[in-house]
Amino acid sequence: MAASIVPTSTLLHARASNPLAWSDDQILEKVYITHVHTAERYDVESLFNVASNIIRRSTAIADSIAVKTGTPVGVIEDKVTLSTFDPPFLKLKNIAAQMMNTPHGEHHAHQTAMSILEQLKTYTWDGKAILALAALALEYGNFWHLVQVPGGDHLGRSLAQMNRVHSIERNRQAVADFNSLVKNLLIAVECIAELERLSTKGFDTKDVPALAESMQEIPVAVYWAIVTTVVCANHFDFLLGDSDDRYEIANFDDKLSSVISKLKANLTRSRKKIGELEDYWRRKRLLQTPTEIVEVLKVLIFHNDVHDPQVYDALSRQMVSIEVFRQKHVLLFISGLDSIRDEVRLLQSIYEGLQEDPREVKGYRKEDFKILWLPVVDDWSVLLHRAEYDNLKLEMPWYVVEYFYPLAGIRLIREDLNYKNKPIIPVLNPQGRVVNYNAMHMIFVWGIDAFPFRPSDDDILTQKWNWFWAEMKKVNPKLQDLIKADSFIFIYGGNDNQWIQDFTVAVDKIRRHDIIKRADAVIEYYPFGKEDQRIVPRFWIGIESLFANMIQKKHKDPTIEEIKSLLCLKQHQPGWVLLSKGSNVKLLGRGDPMLSTAADFEIWKDKVLEKAGFDVAFREYYEQKRRNYPQACAHMQLANYPADILQPINCPDQACGRSMEISSVSYKCCHGHTHRAEVPESGDVMIEKKYSS
Repeated sequence: MAASIVPTSTLLHARASNPLAWSDDQILEKVYITHVHTAERYDVESLFNVASNIIRRSTAIADSIAVKTGTPVGVIEDKVTLSTFDPPFLKLKNIAAQMMNTPHGEHHAHQTAMSILEQLKTYTWDGKAILALAALALEYGNFWHLVQVPGGDHLGRSLAQMNRVHSIERNRQAVADFNSLVKNLLIAVECIAELERLSTKGFDTKDVPALAESMQEIPVAVYWAIVTTVVCANHFDFLLGDSDDRYEIANFDDKLSSVISKLKANLTRSRKKIGELEDYWRRKRLLQTPTEIVEVLKVLIFHNDVHDPQVYDALSRQMVSIEVFRQKHVLLFISGLDSIRDEVRLLQSIYEGLQEDPREVKGYRKEDFKILWLPVVDDWSVLLHRAEYDNLKLEMPWYVVEYFYPLAGIRLIREDLNYKNKPIIPVLNPQGRVVNYNAMHMIFVWGIDAFPFRPSDDDILTQKWNWFWAEMKKVNPKLQDLIKADSFIFIYGGNDNQWIQDFTVAVDKIRRHDIIKRADAVIEYYPFGKEDQRIVPRFWIGIESLFANMIQKKHKDPTIEEIKSLLCLKQHQPGWVLLSKGSNVKLLGRGDPMLSTAADFEIWKDKVLEKAGFDVAFREYYEQKRRNYPQACAHMQLANYPADILQPINCPDQACGRSMEISSVSYKCCHGHTHRAEVPESGDVMIEKKYSS
């Protein structure tokens, strides 16, 4: 028998009118022109809840019929109180009638879908799909409700007869296929509604790219949801045996499954990203309005599923609760793993300084300050990273964050704490507030003298010696070049020429030593007055005048203590030495222990590389040597001092602080010890005023 030949034109027309053959772009072009953007929102959420309740109950009944189990349908709780919701009944009945009366054929289903889209043009995209689903639910729910009418309900039995419910028993396989499509339809609309809900939360599409992608796909998904709804409503007559002309349900099921797959993928990515963003904003609020340091550290470091956050105590080599930081100040050392040994040595000197006297400075107790290293590592799977991390831990006596997964607060660390892959040391107070976003520079410059590491401490220390440089540059303007070079500078003076010569030789040997070159340090020295002795008295006159002006003020300038120290050292034999890094004065001390320290460089040279710099190592050894020298009286000689402002002055020695006795034209203090029998051992103030020309 010859095969019947279908004209090519007929095949092309059928393909052209069949939406299953169209691309997403073709569908989007047709659908988008029906949409009108308005600010109006109907309560589609309540409508969806009611419609989905109907669909779920109905499909459960249909499943029991299809497999002939007779299993009763479980209770599905309503999400909306029916008395508070007023559905658009007439609109739903009208849409349902259109769908039920659509002629069979994919192109007819498309035309009805476009008509429904036009009627719902002012609704949101999810609203269009939900109203179509709700219209189907009216017919679908009514039918399956009648299937389970009890025998004693005569009205119900009659209505079931009118709706030909009994016919469904003869077509169980068709019911199963039909039911599968309805379930998929509900899933598709549910995904559309969820994506639309997420899109109204106000997230920037740049932050949630999957949501932005979904917004481009939703119009096409809505179209397929509505076309499928039309097919489902129009397929009832086949189930009831009224027609042999049916849709290929499997084709629509496959198409809808493909749409659902895309929607679910974007929904999963969107939920994940939105969850991360919401977690980020929650953490950010806690960081910006902190109440306790432990909570802030949790926000920066630990994920929500960590119920017992701990850190590594490098001193005891044990994990301890993060509660060790409660009511403490924290120096949060944030860094990578590469090239941070200079910073580790720097913090080692700070750690040691926190253990030393005085135990309280500026009203803060050193014991309340803790150091915590927070390494930032992007990929812990690299074995070298783990090895380097373990090596660095061995060099630290403080606390360390131990983790091998992405940091929960890495975005806050980068954005709010301004971590740019270079080591920083934010300082947080016991309330968790950041009092200094990066104390690294001031710690490098001042060391433990920067305690308690507030920006104001840096300002005070920077201004602390301005008076010295102002007077020094008046008598020797060329000194400005040395200061600008930011090198280590020894400035020294005195009346003992041999001591000056010996100190010069010792410093010159240090500056040319290989250790200094390896430490990348530059050392300069300036014997004060060597070029021109006339500048020496001019300098001291300026300092004494400055001191006289300060002491008369009601509000004492804090720099007066440094001026007193220098004026006292002026009288010491054989001389005095000041060590600075650029304009930042590191140490002011007596000539003898200073010379011993410089001369003993071979003894302590290795400390230069071990400590946080040449100045730290020099100062540490100097303090040891100073204790070996007999404690001399602090003596301050003042020329042309006005007699009417003579008054007791406290000794500048921090370990003493007693009131200096006024003897002739000078102040002096023997720190509580006597060089004369009549001076009390207790150090009580004894003042005698003698005036001389």
